Amino acid sequence: MPINYKKYHPKWSLISRLIRFHRAGNKCEWCGAENHKPHPKTGSKVILTVAHLDRDRTNNRFHNLKALCQRCHLNYDRPSHIQNRKYGTEHKYSTLRLDL
Repeated sequence: MPINYKKYHPKWSLISRLIRFHRAGNKCEWCGAENHKPHPKTGSKVILTVAHLDRDRTNNRFHNLKALCQRCHLNYDRPSHIQNRKYGTEHKYSTLRLDL
């Protein structure tokens, strides 16, 4: 699914690069999988993404952002994906809050 960058901070690409490359060292911050290399568990090519831990796209504080591989990011977002299937996407960021 393509990303609608209009919903993100105007400097999202800079923020994302700082998190992925400078802070995370080009690796997933949870499992350590290296960007653009085969994933140690799945063997698929890793593409690092940046996740908002509180699921609020407007909260771009560095402590709320994590560089994650696709596997970790999808596993983290699984509860919201399930809720979206049940109740629709309009509830995606307004009703789901997980305690971290």
